[in-house]
This record gives sequence, structure tokens and C-alpha cells, in this order.
Amino acid sequence: MDALQGNFPYATDPAGNRLPDPELHPDSTLTAWPDNRIAEDAHYVYRYDEYGRLTEKTDRIPEGVIRMHDERTHHYHYDNQHRLVFYTRIQYGEPLVESRYLYDPLGRRTGKRVWRRERDLTGWMSLSRKPEVTWYGWDGDRLTTVQTGTTRIQTVYQPGSFTPLIRIETENGEQAKARHRSLAEVLQEDTGVTLPAELAVMLGRLERELRAGAVSAESEAWLAQCGLTAEQMAA
Repeated sequence: MDALQGNFPYATDPAGNRLPDPELHPDSTLTAWPDNRIAEDAHYVYRYDEYGRLTEKTDRIPEGVIRMHDERTHHYHYDNQHRLVFYTRIQYGEPLVESRYLYDPLGRRTGKRVWRRERDLTGWMSLSRKPEVTWYGWDGDRLTTVQTGTTRIQTVYQPGSFTPLIRIETENGEQAKARHRSLAEVLQEDTGVTLPAELAVMLGRLERELRAGAVSAESEAWLAQCGLTAEQMAA
């Protein structure tokens, strides 16, 4: 393939794993990755445990380059259900980022906390004392809510499917309270799509019912078809 036209040559092993670029590594004799695990590429060196889970990823130092011991190493830790529960990125022997993950009994991720290296009040660089927190809400196997300290993203799916229908992103905190928009206005302004009149009326009625704390059976049925509940919308 012609690189001048934006096409690049790729070689793969029988399992479909990409092999070293034959033009950049003409002396490579690798024809397949053992155990179907890529050991290294142009950017990283990888290590796995006995279950085949990625446990370590380190910056690859090209041949001929003087090692400055500034490469970054990523560490991954799992629970006995093979779920990622802890991650850290190390440089110069110090953590740059740490994150921990929470799951519900069904194995769905429900929370993530991330600490990043920053300068504290004394001038020292250390991990932040307060983590960045993300919460995830589910309807069955459909991810319906992602909420951080600043934003909340809700996804409405086509009834009975995994096909997203509407994505609603709202701001949290005082900025959102200072500028209230109706749910129909949020959808129309954020998506640039004019909603059908009957849908705008339904959303307006739903919003009024949520504020009054009395959601009708008709509205609850419509929310259920979209994979949402009144409690999720009111949160």
C-alpha cells in the first residue's frame, strides 16, 4: 500500500493481531504472538498475568535512545471476578494518577474515583486529596446515566433496544440553577433538533409532574419504554 496516498502496510498473524510493521522492522521474524497476547508495539511493552489480563504497560524505549528512567508505567489490578478495581500510572517512582472502580452484584460498573498528581498548599507535588468521582446508572444492561461533579449525561434508548434515541447533558451546581431551561428546551437547544409538538407537550407534562412529586401512570409507562424511571429523572 502507498504511504504517500495515506495508506500504510499492515501485517497480522492468523488470529488477526497486528505484527511489527514490515517496513519499519524488516528483520523481525515474528509470525504470531504467543498465547494471543501482544508483548510490545511501537509505543509500549505489555505484561500479563496467568489469566491473560493486562497487568502492566510501560513506555517503550527505542533502540539507541539513552534511557533517562522517565518512562511511565501503568499498573492494572483486578478482583476475583476479573474486574478492574485499581489502576495507577507511575513515573520516577511516584504515582501520577490513581483510580479505583466500584461494581454492583451484577458486575456493572457503578462508580469511579480518580486522584491526580498536583501541587498542594505546601508546594509539594502529590496526589489530590479529593478525588474526581463519576457515578454510573443502569437500566438492565443499558447505561442510562453518567454523572460527575460538573455534568450529568442521560441516555434515552429506543423502547426495547440498545439503540440510543436521545442524549441529555446538563450542568450540575449553581450554574445550572441560575439558568433554568425546560426539558424540551434543553433537548432542542443542545441537539439542534426541533421536537414534534406532541413530544414537547409530553416532556413538559413530565417535568411538571416531577416537580410536583406525582408522576402519572402514563408518564411512568413512557419512561419505562425509554429505559428510565421517575426517580432517575428527578435525581
